[in-house]
Amino acid sequence: MRNGQWNKKQYKGIEITGKTLGLIGFGRIAKETAKRAYALGMNVIYTDKKGKAEGYDKYTYMSLDELLAKSDFISIHVPFNRENGVILGEEEFNKMKNGVYLINTARGGVVCEKALVKALDSGKVAAAAVDVFEEEPTRNEKLYTHPRVSLTPHIGASTKEAQARIGQEIVDIITKFFK
Repeated sequence: MRNGQWNKKQYKGIEITGKTLGLIGFGRIAKETAKRAYALGMNVIYTDKKGKAEGYDKYTYMSLDELLAKSDFISIHVPFNRENGVILGEEEFNKMKNGVYLINTARGGVVCEKALVKALDSGKVAAAAVDVFEEEPTRNEKLYTHPRVSLTPHIGASTKEAQARIGQEIVDIITKFFK
């Protein structure tokens, strides 16, 4: 539309009600994501290195391999560190349903970008939303020019409210330390 084009017939959406959302990692943000997805009628499954979370019986805990095979949408909620390394590489993409949607707003480096582009090109991944990259700013032209990728420049926590929460968390940590 920014180019003055009205290509309405070439765009088709997908409803999320009745679809399965797989969450990789089940910390604070993933739990909030699960709550919202469940309210919209999604089946929520998750995997976490800590195992099954107490008090979240509306959602189903399973192994990463099971989650990859059953999810229509996958959202990543894990930190990047040398221990974790790449969570989703070519092997993991091969285990996913054809036409899965991927969301990575967690950390760059947890998804192998080369494997993601290959999965997008083959149709294994229908589309991806990416806010974090292996290198920032990203120089991966195959990724940032891919027609089925929606990109943002690592702005997941760039709201006034999020920055206020981060500031309060820092105050709480310092206060706790000195008590």
